[in-house]
Amino acid sequence: MRTSWRRWVSWGALGLAAVLVGAAALGRANRGSGGLLVLRQWLDHSALFGTLVLVLVFVGVLTARWNLWARIVLGGVTGVFLLGAALVWVFFGWLLTDGERVIHSETAPERTDRRLVVEEGHAMIDPYWIVSVDEGSGLGKRRWHLAYVNGDWQGRPEVVWDGPDRIRLVKMKETVLIGIGPDGAPDRTADDAY
Repeated sequence: MRTSWRRWVSWGALGLAAVLVGAAALGRANRGSGGLLVLRQWLDHSALFGTLVLVLVFVGVLTARWNLWARIVLGGVTGVFLLGAALVWVFFGWLLTDGERVIHSETAPERTDRRLVVEEGHAMIDPYWIVSVDEGSGLGKRRWHLAYVNGDWQGRPEVVWDGPDRIRLVKMKETVLIGIGPDGAPDRTADDAY
């Protein structure tokens, strides 16, 4: 009976690790412009999912019914990576968390299914802003990237709706008009250098 319990734990841990790898890949694939917002928010956490996968693989290897030497070698390698991940979380955990927060959100005039979103983050000491448009509602809501504004060179941008299908972005002394298509996709982006 004990062998059966170990087998279930091993296969369950390795199976759950595979599911987490797939979920992280799905979240990463939706991170780009036009990706599904719900998948991006819930599944695009590579550092967290990667650490959980290491824990599950470690448990799966140690409880497997494989050759003792195979378990020692694979468990040792996984344990070293897990120890490294734990040290990174302890000393640099603030780098692994998504530090961007929404500072401005506004519904488009005459369009309740479209929302302008401005997020602020920090790259070490310098701020940056990410401007996006959310199109749709519920699980089908997509986020389209409009602009990245680097705080090294300029202050917070002024971003407002210039109609139901156009956004006006003012950074420094430059005004950029960005048209929004029927599906929410912008006709251009206004990115600063990273």
